[in-house]
Amino acid sequence: MTDKNKFHGDVGRFLTGQDARSRTARYKRYKQEKGYKPDTFARAEFFGINRINKLLGRKDCVGIRIYYGKTHEDVDGNVVDDGQGELKSRLVLVGVRADGTDIFDDPTGRKDPGDGDALGDGFECPRHCGNPPSSL
Repeated sequence: MTDKNKFHGDVGRFLTGQDARSRTARYKRYKQEKGYKPDTFARAEFFGINRINKLLGRKDCVGIRIYYGKTHEDVDGNVVDDGQGELKSRLVLVGVRADGTDIFDDPTGRKDPGDGDALGDGFECPRHCGNPPSSL
């Protein structure tokens, strides 16, 4: 049974810049120790504020859940049909209700108007990083 007070707008904590850099650097080192070259694995995805605000603005939304997902992409990063291109790890952002359910997840099997949307296919880093600090 889900604790109804568990999901609210203040879950999570802010990190210092140093802690954030340390965590992302640790991930990068781990991937390189596993044999990946620095620019061959995803380090992040960028999502625009308008898209995030639309997701947060959905009825009953108290926050966002971020899933790890997979999709097939061509060499330019465009989504292609299943079985074509390369299967890549990508993030999927979903609005969440106070009871912990995903907004697109309607237990009655009906979709409410405005529900059903999730956010994905952000700009993947390193392809679209700009010039991040070397630790990111």
